[in-house]
Amino acid sequence: MYSDDEKAKLMEELKEMESLKVDTGNEGKILQKDIIDFIENRNGDKEDLIFRIELFIYAFKLFCRKEIRFDNNQFIVYLNDSLLDYEKIDLLKNDFDKFELVIEAVEDGGEILINLNFTYHY
Repeated sequence: MYSDDEKAKLMEELKEMESLKVDTGNEGKILQKDIIDFIENRNGDKEDLIFRIELFIYAFKLFCRKEIRFDNNQFIVYLNDSLLDYEKIDLLKNDFDKFELVIEAVEDGGEILINLNFTYHY
């Protein structure tokens, strides 16, 4: 069995895991600027942007089920989840405020999962 100190420590760790603690600094705004530069001018490395977006999404405790896809003026994030917290969506929208966000539920492998479609209008 666990001692009272160990139980208290485990409960504290559980509370930290359950709470959304996202501190991305200004990485979202920097990433948004780089994505827009890629969309408008094709400046930058597409693979690097995909990797950075995946890491950024991971900071929100969201996981991709397949590689992010760029298509003209948008990019699509294929999440490995069927539910999204409004708090996470709001934080993402704040960081990518120059993009229109459309949340799409799709069937993939017999499961209903979520795609995030970010579109840049210029």
